[in-house]
Amino acid sequence: MSFALSAGVTGLEAHQKMLDVAGNNLANVNTTAFKSSRVTFSELLSETIKKASSPTSTVGGTNPQQMGSGVGIAGISPNMTQGNIVNTGNPLDMALEGEGYFVLNDGEQDLYTRAGAFGVDADSNLVDPATGYRVQRYGTLGVSDGFQTAGVSDLHVPYDVPIDPKITSQIVVSGNLSADATLETTQTQLMTSNITYTASSTAAVGATLIKDLDQYTGTLSSGVITFSGYKPDGTALGASPTTDLTMPVTATTTLNDVLTWLNTTEGTAAVSEVQTVTLATGPDNDPDSGTFTLTYGGETTAAIAWDATAAQIQTALETLSTVSSGDITVSAAIDNGVTFTFVDTLGDPSIISMDSSLLKDGGVAITNSFAETTKGFKLQGVLGGNATASLVNGQIRITDATSGYSKSDLTMAWSGDGTLTVPAYFEMLTVGGNEVKSVNIMTYDSLGGKHVLSGAFVRTSAANTWDMVLTTISGNINQVTMLNRRIEDITFDATSGYYTGLGGSDTAEFVISYTNDPSNPQTIALDLGTAGDLDGLTQFAGNSTAVAKEQDGYEAGSLSTVSVNNEGKVIGVFSNGIKKDIGAIKISLFQNTSGLEGIGGGYFTSSANSGAPAETQAMTGGAGSIHGGALEKSNADVASEFVNMIQAQNGFQANARTIRVANEILRELTSLIR
Repeated sequence: MSFALSAGVTGLEAHQKMLDVAGNNLANVNTTAFKSSRVTFSELLSETIKKASSPTSTVGGTNPQQMGSGVGIAGISPNMTQGNIVNTGNPLDMALEGEGYFVLNDGEQDLYTRAGAFGVDADSNLVDPATGYRVQRYGTLGVSDGFQTAGVSDLHVPYDVPIDPKITSQIVVSGNLSADATLETTQTQLMTSNITYTASSTAAVGATLIKDLDQYTGTLSSGVITFSGYKPDGTALGASPTTDLTMPVTATTTLNDVLTWLNTTEGTAAVSEVQTVTLATGPDNDPDSGTFTLTYGGETTAAIAWDATAAQIQTALETLSTVSSGDITVSAAIDNGVTFTFVDTLGDPSIISMDSSLLKDGGVAITNSFAETTKGFKLQGVLGGNATASLVNGQIRITDATSGYSKSDLTMAWSGDGTLTVPAYFEMLTVGGNEVKSVNIMTYDSLGGKHVLSGAFVRTSAANTWDMVLTTISGNINQVTMLNRRIEDITFDATSGYYTGLGGSDTAEFVISYTNDPSNPQTIALDLGTAGDLDGLTQFAGNSTAVAKEQDGYEAGSLSTVSVNNEGKVIGVFSNGIKKDIGAIKISLFQNTSGLEGIGGGYFTSSANSGAPAETQAMTGGAGSIHGGALEKSNADVASEFVNMIQAQNGFQANARTIRVANEILRELTSLIR
């Protein structure tokens, strides 16, 4: 009878534990990532009343006779299966689908959990707000951008760190350039200075003196304006594009003088030969009578008065058959024996000689010297034959006289008294050509300043060949390098329409300097595609669709929002629209997850039977994927736990009945002696 009582007691205890486990599971039915447990029973050691016997030749064998002593708890094991994943809308909530545990550190040791309800603390660390434990990161992602600190495993969410601006270094261009389309009207190239000249804040007019411009500072007595550039055929205006046309400027020079000079004058650099004749006067240093003659190209002028003016000398020269009007300009008169210069545009080396017939006191010595300079050009008559300069609303405008493909370009420089602000470049209002496709894209300088870069693809005179020219740039521009303003000879295969590369030695890049950093020009490379492939520009029949689709620069910004992708990468979206990988969530895997030891709060530590943690990243090495903005729910099933409760109740009642019956039998036994 004692066996029945003790067995009943063990049954009560075991089913009470079963009820406790079921109650705990039900209590945590809404606990994030809770793992339910189950109880397994086993019988206690049985008492052997009679051992088994083996069969003999006359009788069979007998089985052992044993009596059990009750039931015990074999184990309480966690159910580590996946709980349901529900969306929460909080971007820093994370749920693991598949194997693995988030790794957090309590300041002393790493802890492991499936509960991913995370947030950011005051130090911008990703933490569990309930405990303050810091989420650990994996790898070096985010270190190079300064978001994470090398050697520190805590994951930092950089709400306190601005992102530096990035200068645009590359633009990707793609699309089609039409093989057969043409403009309805062939364009004439038109350029205008990128600044507007004003006087007293009003657009300057032709009669405005340069010294009165708002763009001039200082006291003007003398200066030089230099124009450089290229002809429509692409050849330099002079021997060097930086020393072509120089115009002397005085305090009385007007903008009209500049325009007239551009339209009609060759300038001092526009010469082939310069002759300097120096007259050394007699002892009294005052020649006051006499004549001289000039010999040019084998012909001799009539006698010229000793005190002739520059205009009279020029007229005398132009009477020669070898000289036409405008071929020779005398820059100084022969007044009291000063040096004078003849500017010759004919290129005739048999230059002027002098013959003096009457020289006072016979003391005049003549020195004839020769100097070679670079041939130049007269702006009108070389740029397409008739390029013209004009002033429109305070801007200097240069217009090709003929339409069609043109490489005309111009820059302006100043040297002399004071400072005159000159155009950083001449904008192209229209680009000369038969077919033009404009493109625009936002770019950024070294400080993150925005600039809209506008360019145009223009079909050249050569078959299957295009140029890309930089037409305008918004913002404060210091200079656009003229040599790197046009990308020439973008070629295509005549049969397939594929891009085949750049002809000649040109490179696909622009060079621009900005006012904020004039000493460091910005080079912007253009990715036009892979030669022989369709990943960039093409030339097929139909419309031109080429666009500048992306560039790699951006302005300064600060972190606005974060999200987590399936690989566990924390992705930051900054106020400038840029997305950056901030860091990666560390995931740990265990050989035996049921061997983890729970320490409360949804956390586990490794145990001797769980195996050492294997650190990795989500979706690698067998780890599951991470769902951002979601949480894993408890895997406790209410229906199952209710059934377990009923079973525990039935078992408890049965064992209680056993004790009751045994007690009644014992009571009946004790009543036999009454």
